Amino acid sequence: MRKFNKGILLIGIILVFGTSLLAASQDISAQGKKNLRSANMHLGGNRYEKALPLYELVLEENPNHIDALNNVAAIYYDMKGDYPKAREYFIRLIDVINSVYAEYEEIKQSDEKAAKKFYKNNIKKLKLEAMLESVEQFKDNCITKMVNEGKLKIQTEEFEAAIEIFTNIAEIVPDNTITYRLMALCYEKLDDMENSRNYFIKTAELDSTDVFAKQKVASLYYNEGNFIESGNWYLEAAKNEVENPDNYYNAGLAYKNADNDSLSYGAFQKALEYDPENMNIIVTLSNIALSLKDNEASTMYLQKAVDTDDADGTIENPVYVTTLCYKLYGLKRFDELIKYAEMWHNLDNSSKEAVQMLYNASKELNNKELMDKYNKMYKDME
Repeated sequence: MRKFNKGILLIGIILVFGTSLLAASQDISAQGKKNLRSANMHLGGNRYEKALPLYELVLEENPNHIDALNNVAAIYYDMKGDYPKAREYFIRLIDVINSVYAEYEEIKQSDEKAAKKFYKNNIKKLKLEAMLESVEQFKDNCITKMVNEGKLKIQTEEFEAAIEIFTNIAEIVPDNTITYRLMALCYEKLDDMENSRNYFIKTAELDSTDVFAKQKVASLYYNEGNFIESGNWYLEAAKNEVENPDNYYNAGLAYKNADNDSLSYGAFQKALEYDPENMNIIVTLSNIALSLKDNEASTMYLQKAVDTDDADGTIENPVYVTTLCYKLYGLKRFDELIKYAEMWHNLDNSSKEAVQMLYNASKELNNKELMDKYNKMYKDME
């Protein structure tokens, strides 16, 4: 048997002996009072199985009986651990208490003296204000308890049972974000990716700041091969992490897989904005620009790649240098070509192509001094 939490008794549970003030203030028959006293005795002895049906008899006679509602709620909450049922009774109790306050306000409008008397006998004397605060707290705790039960099921890999609990919570509190997120994770563990994705979408719709949910939706769409939706969701995640390049990068990859170079190009540009020395992004942008027939931009990004590679004085990707030289030559940017063709020659001093390109660039610039230098260099290589 679960140990009864005496703190819950303080919500307003009756004393074991004698008739409660609350009960005395509400109409029940002599038999109802007898049932209430017997229920109180059983509850005081932790015999909730015997107390519960007696309280239910009281509530059949008077559905608004505060003591009976309160004690039944406490039994379901602490002894039976049936939190949905406990919450149902806590809500009923809250409604009854609020109706007492509503009656007080109505009386107050026409008769101040009667209202004061009503307040003293039915609110202050019965400590309804403190009771209402406690009951509200326990009502909310019911959801927390249910969530924790679901989490325990996840820990023991009882995912179907966890989903059942979270489904119950969703019916009670349809805007509880954590419920849908945990359901999504359970479905993912069960390899039900469609339901997993749909519940992550629900999570993101309820909480637009949930980056994790948005990224999971994007990832699941990507795995399905729905690359446009994947890219769109990665950009949704980026709205909450503006300076995180990973979301833009992943969006770029998704759009690239969808053969949408225009969307991919924009996403990778945003990624580079927040990760300006990422060689992979720079080279990818150069390649996409070429696909978009923007040779100027392609060359610009390749030049950035080479400069980034050379920042520490060593070149790890010489192929970028040679490719850049040919691009610069085609664009007739001969001053820049000389710089990078020299770099090419330093990387491979046996390359006649590099020297020939240096000579041709100096010739185009009509720089006789450089022409003589590179002409001699070329002859020495023969």
